[in-house]
Amino acid sequence: MAEKKYTRIVVEENNEHGFDSYRVPGIVTASNGDLLLTYEGRKGGGNSRTLFLRRYRMIGETIEPIGERVTMVSPKDDELIHNPLLIAAAEGKLYFFWCQDYKRLFLKESDDNGVSFGTERELTSLIDGFRKEWPVTLWAIAPGHGISKKDGTLILPLWLSRGENAHLPACFACLSSQDQGKTWRCSSVVPAGNGVGDPTESSVAERSDGTLLATMRHEIPGVRRRAFCESKKEIDGEDTIRWGEPWLNQELPDPICGGALLSLSDGKMAFVNCAYGDEPALERQKQGESVRWSLDARQKLTIRLSKDDGVTWNDGLMIAEEGGASDLAGKDAIACFYEEGWQDGNCIFNQRLSLAVIPLVLL
Repeated sequence: MAEKKYTRIVVEENNEHGFDSYRVPGIVTASNGDLLLTYEGRKGGGNSRTLFLRRYRMIGETIEPIGERVTMVSPKDDELIHNPLLIAAAEGKLYFFWCQDYKRLFLKESDDNGVSFGTERELTSLIDGFRKEWPVTLWAIAPGHGISKKDGTLILPLWLSRGENAHLPACFACLSSQDQGKTWRCSSVVPAGNGVGDPTESSVAERSDGTLLATMRHEIPGVRRRAFCESKKEIDGEDTIRWGEPWLNQELPDPICGGALLSLSDGKMAFVNCAYGDEPALERQKQGESVRWSLDARQKLTIRLSKDDGVTWNDGLMIAEEGGASDLAGKDAIACFYEEGWQDGNCIFNQRLSLAVIPLVLL
């Protein structure tokens, strides 16, 4: 079989340009067609983080950087800033979100596809709307990307914890806006259930009928399959997103790692994750060991295509043997921004951030 050829570049390499590591990739396609990438640059043990934005453009079959990387947010004193997320909307609108200390949420907006941004705005008080369903102690947005639906509704995925100084127990939820980000509403929450562990990092895509499909990182002993849930059809006059029960897709192995969904056209969707069921870790759990994952769990980063709104998926294309967190953007071609390479054989710590653009015909 002939090798499937596509374009790939390294965006950031660890220990270059002043940072020890680069993590948490997010990507969107702006309304002018540019690819906008966001990520964290980390120093020391990882608690000193700076949030960056980069712009790329496809010129022929090559990926060209447009300008230098832009520092979006720098830490002050000992604050932890994390989980950058982009939403691209029509007519040059771009929304840049981030969190601070797992307890504050901020937003900057752009009207020119991310060339310039307005003053930051704090949205932390919105989280209070979830407390009637979930006693929130700490929380964060996805990261990766949110979406602007065909009708202009903005969707910001997040996870909420009720643990003390820990991410678990947790649930999945989202914020939505129908007025270009001026006001926001809380969805219902999706806790663990139906064989799905506590949902955390998530990605959302719009189906052909306007409902939403979400895929979620989750963790439960003995299970290494990807979790999903879908929104219920809207009732006339209702403006709250209501999520159904979560489920496992038994055809999609997953080693407890961030993945992403992307809506295309005519019922097509793309999905990316590390497609590995980590059977060695499951066997060790059966033997009574307290192990979360194998050192090589985040392998076989694979992009799959669905032609039925995410009901079924093809075998896809593996783009990295040593993978990690990843995100998707694009229309006629799929752009994947992802963590690649492992430090000293430990998949939790990546070596670089890479960007690949794959024509749909290869999927």
